Amino acid sequence: MNNSTETKTKKAPAPPVLGADVGGTNLRVGLLQNAELSDVRQYSTRQTELVQTIADAARELGAAAVGAGVPGTLDRARRRVLNTPNLPSLAGYELAARLEDASGLPVFLENDAVMLLTGDVHRLGLPEGGVILGVYVGTGLGSCVFSGGSPYLGANAIGVELGHIPFPGNAEKCGCGNTGCAESCVSGAYLERLVCEKYPGTPVADAFSVMSEELKLRYAENLACAIAAAVNLFDPDTVILGGGVPAMRGFPLDEVLRGVYAHALKPLPAQSLNIKTAPDDGASGVLGAALFAAGRLAAI
Repeated sequence: MNNSTETKTKKAPAPPVLGADVGGTNLRVGLLQNAELSDVRQYSTRQTELVQTIADAARELGAAAVGAGVPGTLDRARRRVLNTPNLPSLAGYELAARLEDASGLPVFLENDAVMLLTGDVHRLGLPEGGVILGVYVGTGLGSCVFSGGSPYLGANAIGVELGHIPFPGNAEKCGCGNTGCAESCVSGAYLERLVCEKYPGTPVADAFSVMSEELKLRYAENLACAIAAAVNLFDPDTVILGGGVPAMRGFPLDEVLRGVYAHALKPLPAQSLNIKTAPDDGASGVLGAALFAAGRLAAI
C-alpha cells in the first residue's frame, strides 16, 4: 500500500501587464493584475509624448510587459507602424523598439481594433469560437474579425480595414492617402469637420444633437452600408459595435441597425444578425491590450 502524499504545485500568479490603447484622440493605459484592470488613466494623444508616457506608466505601476493597440497598419512582425491615418507622426515608426528602449520591458503591438475586440469578447462573455466582427467608430473607423479565437490578418497581415473600403460618390480625401474611403464620412474626424463647417462653436460631442435629420439619416446609412458589407463578406455569428462615436448623445443607433438589416443578404445572414453594443467606458482597448500582452508573455 502506497501511503505517499501527492504534492500539489500551485500555479504562480501571472505578472502584472500594462495595456495601452492608442487612439487618434485619447491615449488610455491601465494595469492588468490578478485578472483585474486597475489604475486606468487617460491622456490627450495630441498633447502628450506617447512613448515616454507609456514607459513612465509601465515603470510606475510595476508592469512586467506592455501591450499597445495602434490605430493603423503594422508590419508582419508587429514591430513597426506602417500607416496611421489619424496619427501621421507614427507612420514608419519603430514603435516596439522605442517603447522597449524607454521602458526596459518586452512590448507587444497590434492593431487597436484587435485589442478592442479582445477586450469586448472578454467583457461580454462571448465564446472564443465562431466568427466575431468588431466595428469601432472613433476618430477613425476600425474593424477586426475573429475566426476561431484568432484575428483574420490576410496575405500582408494588414487585417480587416473596413474604414478604407471605397464609397462611390464620396470625394473626401482620407488620411490614408486615398479618396472616398468609408472612414471619411462616418468617423469622429468627419463629425469634427462637419460641426466646424455647419455648426461652428458646437462641441463634437453634441454633433448628433444639432445636425439636421437629413444629415443624421445620411450618416446612419453610410455607416450601415459599411457594416453590412462586412456582414455579407464574413457572415459573423456576432457583430460588436463600439467606439466613442456610438457612445455620443443622439447617436442614431436604431437607424444604423435598420440599415444594416436592409443591406444584409436575405434570408441569411440578415435573419441571424446578432449585433451587440460594446461597453462605452473606454476600458476595452486597455483591457484587450493587456490580455494580448499577457498571452504573448506567457508563451515566451
